[in-house]
Amino acid sequence: MEKGGFKRLNFKEALKLFFSFSLGVWIQAILSFFSIPVITYLISPAEFGKSTMYSTVYSFLLVVVLAGFDQSFIRYFYEVEEKRRSELFWTSLFSPLILFVIISLLLFAFNESLSLFLVGDKNHPMAGLVSLSLITGVLQTYNLAVIRMQKKGFLYSTVFVVQSLVNVGVTILYALYFGRNFYAIVWGQIFGNGFSFLVGTIFEHSNLLPVKVDSDLLKKLALYGLPLLPSALLWWLFQWISRIFLRTFSTFTELGYFGVAFKLSYVMYLINSGFQNFWFPVAYETYEKDRENKKLFIDAAKVISFVMVLFALVVIGLKDLLFYIMARDYRPASLTLPFLLFPPVISSVLAVTARGINFLKKTYWFIVSDGLCLLINSLLNYLLVPGLGARGAAISTGLSFIVLLTFETFVSMKLYPVRYPLEKIYSAIGLLLFVSLFATFVSNPVAVGGVSLIAIIALCLVYADLVKIGITEIKKFLKGS
Repeated sequence: MEKGGFKRLNFKEALKLFFSFSLGVWIQAILSFFSIPVITYLISPAEFGKSTMYSTVYSFLLVVVLAGFDQSFIRYFYEVEEKRRSELFWTSLFSPLILFVIISLLLFAFNESLSLFLVGDKNHPMAGLVSLSLITGVLQTYNLAVIRMQKKGFLYSTVFVVQSLVNVGVTILYALYFGRNFYAIVWGQIFGNGFSFLVGTIFEHSNLLPVKVDSDLLKKLALYGLPLLPSALLWWLFQWISRIFLRTFSTFTELGYFGVAFKLSYVMYLINSGFQNFWFPVAYETYEKDRENKKLFIDAAKVISFVMVLFALVVIGLKDLLFYIMARDYRPASLTLPFLLFPPVISSVLAVTARGINFLKKTYWFIVSDGLCLLINSLLNYLLVPGLGARGAAISTGLSFIVLLTFETFVSMKLYPVRYPLEKIYSAIGLLLFVSLFATFVSNPVAVGGVSLIAIIALCLVYADLVKIGITEIKKFLKGS
């Protein structure tokens, strides 16, 4: 049934849209997989740890500079007329640009303190690097948002591929010809953001002209976006607090272990990103045009929970093989990886089950949930990091995300009632939790692989109905029926 000209996606259309958005993400995942071992041979764990601290500060400042206006842009994209979208773009970008100038001036004023915190040496030009990272990060965030909201999946994938190729290429070339230090990773990130922004702008600039800022629209965007800033800052702290505890109570080497394990878990984040880039436009458009179409959300929750947990179990089962091809100094980091898979898995599930909070514009609930989980994460880090180092930080992160899943899902269900398959979801999370605990404290690769395989079989039994439907639909799709 169509409503207001809105046509529900069938399986083939959804698969095509998901594929177009995910293609670049998968290529980026492959590049990341093959580049990480190379980088570990070029850069020591301690230098990797410094780059991790740099990323920590950069990501925090990016949240502050964006101030929730990027989320306002996404939220209002389908509410404004198409001819006013360039106005929406520049109005939502106006405040982040002003904040960028202010933050940059402060960074230069306190460069020595910033450098001492990041790398333990005040004689580094960190203010200039962070400022350059920030402006490229802001522009790339909006670049991807414009492409994503127009559902231009293949262009989105192209931008991702360019970003990955340039990032990896610059990192390796810098390490080979200029210095095997954390600067290689930093410059790789800056050039990756910059070049991919240029590519995206060249191929998609219809929403960039004319340049106009509307004061009334700015007020609306601020009313929606600014309340998200405290939540975004809490979310940042929640995700990155483990690195701060490692910097305070451990060593740059342990921070390096955590960093490289996070890099590997980032492959799962890429799958999560591919899903969200496909899902968010579909979810918002569905809600705006057909609010009773809740089956879409139920099916999406079932599929994404199964797929993400399945991938996580496969990664845990093969983790020792992955670390075997890295530099020997990094192999202890294999014990850190399992619990770092929880954030991308649970974030993917929450992309579906927590949408009621956004739909009803009750975003203050994110402040409550992130604040609660930040407290839990901080307490666990305080207890576990001094004794377990990177493993303790990973465990703290993983357990906190389980709390986050529970809180936000149930709040969302109160606001926008949907009968999500919670029994299946929590059974899957329980299997992942058991395997992660085993793989964190048992270093025998055969035992870890065996336990992971048993968990995969159990997962398929839990989702037997989905597995059967999935096989049938894929067969139909391949036959072209």
